[in-house]
Amino acid sequence: MYDLNPPRVFVHRRVYENPQAVVRLERMLGGLGNPSFDEVDESDTPEVIAASGALEEAQIRSNRVRQGVQKVGTDPVFLFNTHVWDPGKIKPLAQKYEHPRAAALARFMAGVGPSAIYGRREATDGLDPKLPFVCQGGWSFHTINGCVHKCDYCGMGCGVNFMLDLEEIGNDLERNFRERPQQRLYRYDLSSDYPAFEPEYGASELFGELFERNDMYLLVYTKSDNIDHLLALPHKKHTICYWTLGTDTQCSMIERDTPSLDERLEAMRKCQEAGYVVRAGFSPIIPHKNWREEATIALEKLFAAAQPDTVRLWMISMMLCEEAEDIFGTGNIDPRCLAAMREAAPALDGHHSGPVPRAMRAEIYAHYIEEIRRISPQTPVNLCSEEYEMWDMLADKLVMSRDNMYCCCGQTSIPPNTT
Repeated sequence: MYDLNPPRVFVHRRVYENPQAVVRLERMLGGLGNPSFDEVDESDTPEVIAASGALEEAQIRSNRVRQGVQKVGTDPVFLFNTHVWDPGKIKPLAQKYEHPRAAALARFMAGVGPSAIYGRREATDGLDPKLPFVCQGGWSFHTINGCVHKCDYCGMGCGVNFMLDLEEIGNDLERNFRERPQQRLYRYDLSSDYPAFEPEYGASELFGELFERNDMYLLVYTKSDNIDHLLALPHKKHTICYWTLGTDTQCSMIERDTPSLDERLEAMRKCQEAGYVVRAGFSPIIPHKNWREEATIALEKLFAAAQPDTVRLWMISMMLCEEAEDIFGTGNIDPRCLAAMREAAPALDGHHSGPVPRAMRAEIYAHYIEEIRRISPQTPVNLCSEEYEMWDMLADKLVMSRDNMYCCCGQTSIPPNTT
């Protein structure tokens, strides 16, 4: 795993009821250098939250406290835990917390059942005002909540909750496979970056075997370059490796404590050479100064290193204009884009597609699409969670349509590419 130094480590007492979870705990503590830790239960929730730094006075915007506000440089606290499979044993919350990360830690301390494993997104056509974006849909699953990467736009800091009962989670996934036979691909893990904790955590091997045995597809969703443990695993046919990428400026300045673009691409190259299908996403695209020139450089680097079977494009969204200015710095945002954002803020603030207005998003997407076509014309490109109208605006540039997507994490987008 990464070389990590969490300021506090907590182990929920329920972990000791599960022998396999205890083995996994000991392995992970060993990977951390056997730090001291505190055994806790729900009565210790205030102490865990205080140690995390998820303070109630923090400003919440867009339902998040983003890591770019305080720019904390230390690792988050760690909480080792298991699910509560008997609903009657889940404890009521003793206190309500407004800070989203404090509220999450409180829930995990009280106990969460199997419903917490899944992220549930169904297909959307972009015509429902409540879901104003096009998405192939598909459930994801989570075993870790919180991240050691410190991306400024992300709200998953302060604490990392590790669920150690992976075998039981695997059993529940098989139940879900039976109940949702239409879904073939599952994204793992959108609430963290699990390869950072491998191989000690043991998720790649366990889930790789499980997905292959069930003829399903596991999407490893990561920014990490900690992938050497994947190279010798035998379950490559049913595991797809996806990297979120950015320009050099974005990877180094905005996505703090993450591998550089070159390091991510080297990881992608190694996985493709080992036999994995690889996918890439510029996600989120942040319109910093010189984004156009740096996007071209990043795309040329990508296709020199690997041949992804599809590329995803997603503009930064679900953010207020003032948040973007605070987090990224007004002096670091492309001046034309900043002016367009400020002009559109009264209409876009609070909407899914904000803060970048539609015309500016279309211009940025067009550059990426045209450069991909120039460098690797056979590579399909999809828009992620974009408005219905955006597909029309870019119809002459996109090969695929919103009704027939082959995307990175869609529930039916399994190899080989047949669109």
